[in-house]
Amino acid sequence: MTEMLSPSDVVRMRMRALGLTVAGWAGTVNSARAAEPTEEPTGAERIAGVARRMLALQGQDWRSSRWALGVRAPGTTVDDVATAFAERRIVRSWPMRGTVHVVAAEDIGWMQAATNHRVLAGAPKRRETLGMSDAALERLVDTSLAALTATPGLGRDALSQAWTDAGIDWQSSWRYHVIWWICQNGLATFGPIGPSGEPLLVRASDWIEAPRAIAADTAVAELAARYAVARGPFREADFAWWTGLTVREARAGLQAAAEMGVLTPARASDASGEEVAGTAGALWVTNEQLGIDKGHELQHSGEESPEWHLLAAFDEHLLGYTDRSAQLDAAHFERIVPGRNGMFAATVVHRGRVVGTWKRAKSKRGGLEVSPFPGSRIDPSALISISETWAAFHGVPAGDVTISE
Repeated sequence: MTEMLSPSDVVRMRMRALGLTVAGWAGTVNSARAAEPTEEPTGAERIAGVARRMLALQGQDWRSSRWALGVRAPGTTVDDVATAFAERRIVRSWPMRGTVHVVAAEDIGWMQAATNHRVLAGAPKRRETLGMSDAALERLVDTSLAALTATPGLGRDALSQAWTDAGIDWQSSWRYHVIWWICQNGLATFGPIGPSGEPLLVRASDWIEAPRAIAADTAVAELAARYAVARGPFREADFAWWTGLTVREARAGLQAAAEMGVLTPARASDASGEEVAGTAGALWVTNEQLGIDKGHELQHSGEESPEWHLLAAFDEHLLGYTDRSAQLDAAHFERIVPGRNGMFAATVVHRGRVVGTWKRAKSKRGGLEVSPFPGSRIDPSALISISETWAAFHGVPAGDVTISE
């Protein structure tokens, strides 16, 4: 019998899958380079374990992506994130959808191999718009790789200076495309943290020590299984959008993962308990998630989700899905993405639902400024403990939590 999941079931199961629990993904390491099983994993190992478990976390807002990792690994710090990069455990690159993510180093290559046919198809048209010839691109790529071989760990300015030093007549509008191209094609990636506080470019073949090799005919099933483990109940369209694959490709991957015994179908009901009709009501969930939620004893008490969260801008809590109705009232979407400009604000989450936004206060005393949605009431005292955790992670003094209408 197909399991029926209410909106509250979906939210609860997603929060657990997303690692937004008391313990987060505290014990998630699963790497050949991890500490011995009898040893406590280091902070860097735990951060890398979160990236691995999540498969990919949206990372175009670099500073926000660090907290997206840290909130799922309680007790870690930004220094642990930097160490995870320095130890070549995680990288920052474009795994799919033409969007920057933080990914476990061993996963970036096979993910790109599975999705590049979608994102690279539009590159020639983009270069035509930029006025960049194929010959110019080839020379820029060759010069970039030579520079990264001679000086591992270059910032964007240093890399483009190498183009100038090589006598290339390039335009400023080209730089993003060239860096994206060498990263998207697996030639380079962002690795160690530089003096500016952001990751530097390195040659991927030199930096990534143990890339995973997954056969092309099983890669999409692997994507589906890994996505499901870290996202909980989801719809076919969610997975297709997140990966950038066609619906047909996504459907085939989901079916393959189901045949492997990883996924099982479920149905969504509305708040009144009535089944949601058609494809809108079709959900996928892992067998393990469904088994735990059906009443089996939780693996450990840390799987319980706190009542409140302060989540990073672009967190996978929203960006992991195209249908976000379980977590966010559509009427408030423009408060998360002002002007629908693609820039997602940091969110205040109560029992899995977004009820406001937050940002770091500009006052000298620091602290956080919270903006509740209309009709939502947020008691600042309920956020003090989380604010202190955020401050400890970043190594800054904890200030007040203030409410701004």
